[in-house]
Amino acid sequence: MKSFFITTLLLSALFIFSPEADAQDRGFGIGAVIGAPDGISMKSWVSETGAIAGAASFFITENNSSLYIHADYLHHKNYDQLNWDTGYLNYYYGGGVRLNFREAGLNNFRYALRAPIGININFIEIPVDFFVEIAPTLDIDPALALGFNGGLGFRFFLN
Repeated sequence: MKSFFITTLLLSALFIFSPEADAQDRGFGIGAVIGAPDGISMKSWVSETGAIAGAASFFITENNSSLYIHADYLHHKNYDQLNWDTGYLNYYYGGGVRLNFREAGLNNFRYALRAPIGININFIEIPVDFFVEIAPTLDIDPALALGFNGGLGFRFFLN
């Protein structure tokens, strides 16, 4: 339980205290993601091309509950071939971690490494972006295993 609170505190600090990127003109965004996981999506720009992004999800039933959190550093590149008046397209790649806490069972804490890749559509006039990503994962504990996460979502930028 102690590691859960420390992890949550560190991930929250990454999102809250990250500096804004001048070129993106966007700082912190929050929205939703569907896929794996279904939940809340967050993103904070830390440089002109870099951002910290993550998601959180929870599941509660009568006999079990779980909390899912992932955080990634993403490097963005503009797709310059499109000349849109309403926005622009980025593709991105990066790396991060996934944590999964489960209340019931012997293996109640799992973590994995993530390697997300995706595309991101940013609008010029409104502070919203849409994204699609897939992330190969390598489960570290309790056993080594390969897997995938992926999702479709949006974020509304607050500043």
